[in-house]
Amino acid sequence: MDRSAVPALTRAMTIIDLLAGAGQAGLTVTDIAARTGIAKSTTALLCSVLEHEGMVRKHDGRYRLGRRFLGLAADYLATVDDLEEFYAEVRRLPIVSREAARLALLDGTDVIYLARYEATGRPRRVTGGIGDRFPASITASGKAMLATLPAEAVEDRFRGRLLPRYTERSIQALPDLLRDLEAVRERGYAIDDEETNLGQVCYAVPVRNAPDEPSELAVSSTLTRERASELSTAEVVAELTRLAELFRNPLAGRTF
Repeated sequence: MDRSAVPALTRAMTIIDLLAGAGQAGLTVTDIAARTGIAKSTTALLCSVLEHEGMVRKHDGRYRLGRRFLGLAADYLATVDDLEEFYAEVRRLPIVSREAARLALLDGTDVIYLARYEATGRPRRVTGGIGDRFPASITASGKAMLATLPAEAVEDRFRGRLLPRYTERSIQALPDLLRDLEAVRERGYAIDDEETNLGQVCYAVPVRNAPDEPSELAVSSTLTRERASELSTAEVVAELTRLAELFRNPLAGRTF
């Protein structure tokens, strides 16, 4: 099909590609019009429609990519085999390969699961599936990623929000979450100690592309309470750290 047959869509995609390259700085309508050659009035209209659809977001007069791309990315990753490296590496880990593992992405105050591994022959755990959202405040993956942010940034992100309660062990207050995250920073890994599901413990570490860079991805392993008491926490975390080191963030450098 001739691209000129759907000019509005072609122009919208041009704007999205441009904003993807602009990153966190974003672009104003004037910037976008100048770089694309699209009339300023048309650019403003297209940006308004894209903002309404969640494809872009506007802050201080500048447009950036919107969070809707995260959900679309999760849906896409659920249908393709681009994460084979994750699954292949999990199968090589002596402990985690016999349990369960997941790869999660941080989206605001939630996590989105991008990959899920379950060992065959093991009791199936009550864990999130690919594309599912869970509260970051009570999941090991979420806390592992939140701990890479400054405490002030976490406080801003959760201010005025109710923390979801899945079990009686779920963190319910922001000060408690901040204390938990400080403990995560000190020990280097996060724990969901029956906060999401009773009888289950989860360990997680963030995927870091640079020591001081906030993490957008985390890897985790979920175990029954009995298995967690039998295994060495240090050995489980060591395997997750190995997995995180080998699995680099495909969204590094992009702002959503």
